[in-house]
Amino acid sequence: MRFIVCKFYLFFFCILISCNNQNNKEPFNLYGNSHRTSSYEKLGRFWMGISTLENVKTTDGKGFASIPLALSDNKFVCSTIDGFILLFQHTSLLWEFKLDTNEYLVSDIAALPNEDLVFVTNKNFLYSISNSGVLKWRIPIFDSASYLSTLLATKSSIYFSTSTKKIKRYDFNGKLKWSIELPLETTSSFAEFNNDNLVSNLTYNEVGKTDTIIFVNSNGEVRWKKFFPLVRFLRSPTVWKDKIFTFGYTETQGSYVGFLFCLDSTGNVLWTKEFGLVPRYISVSDDGFLYLCLYNTGLGETLTKIYKIDNQGKILAQQNIGAIFHSPFFISQQILCSIGYTRGNPSLIFLDSDLNLWKTIDLTKFPNVINIPAFLSDCGLIFVSTVSNHFVRIDENPVIKLLPW
Repeated sequence: MRFIVCKFYLFFFCILISCNNQNNKEPFNLYGNSHRTSSYEKLGRFWMGISTLENVKTTDGKGFASIPLALSDNKFVCSTIDGFILLFQHTSLLWEFKLDTNEYLVSDIAALPNEDLVFVTNKNFLYSISNSGVLKWRIPIFDSASYLSTLLATKSSIYFSTSTKKIKRYDFNGKLKWSIELPLETTSSFAEFNNDNLVSNLTYNEVGKTDTIIFVNSNGEVRWKKFFPLVRFLRSPTVWKDKIFTFGYTETQGSYVGFLFCLDSTGNVLWTKEFGLVPRYISVSDDGFLYLCLYNTGLGETLTKIYKIDNQGKILAQQNIGAIFHSPFFISQQILCSIGYTRGNPSLIFLDSDLNLWKTIDLTKFPNVINIPAFLSDCGLIFVSTVSNHFVRIDENPVIKLLPW
């Protein structure tokens, strides 16, 4: 009997070790994950019952300057105009880290699987700060770029691209593993395919040129390129399992034509969808449903078209919404949300997974907020103000949270 008990404790200890193995944890990136799907379904279903303005105490009272990044245990990190990095739990400030004088972030923040933070500053340093707010290292990136892509953290590395047409890979100790030259700039972000293989759009940023999607392996070798004549790519490719989704548009006889492409891991185009509007954002659910947002810019054109499409290219639902969206649709269980502007006024818009409108929350009564919130692990949302020490918290009535449905 004693032998059986000892074996049980040994087995339980091994489970604890494996559960706490950092190699099994995911990094923290904008747009949901390293695949850029904008899916937060693992958290549950977003709360949307109440919106409140929360005053928070920080050293720098001028407002927040970066998109907030949610970590575990309802924590999230953001930065201020004067170069403070701050970690909150809900609305409680846990610590502040101050950069040097006149130094501030020029990138977003990403977090490693152990929740150490990485970012780039205007003084061309790549920083790593521990999850307790202590400087681990800072290294010069030796690049005169005026623009950086959104940072990408994987289970082993940190990536970003620059306006000098490079993609760089660093390990978690700040060592440059490789830097590759590109013929064109990348779009504002790119995605991990798997195991530190990358997919990225390269663009001229002009209509009528030939943009490219590339696949870069973990050694920094471009394994394949796929050219798309006359197509201008927008934003990042999105990866779901063994499929890559990317979108762009062209101009034909004074009208815009939008395209959604599905590629396999070797660069073959599996299917293409054509639209009479410009695709702006794409999100992909965990079970492979695509949510595509399209609209044209122009005087008086405020109509957005939303599609739900399966991963074989079949349109399952569509909806017209009188708003211009400034973020992808973020996906939770049964509920989508996005920031839309109606007649210039910002609103938080909630839809169900079949694109039926559920609720809108007027944000004009709050101080200016950055248009992507932190998605907390309890399914609350936190927006940060750019002009004051305020958060806008989207939550639920505590009584509703206790109900079994």
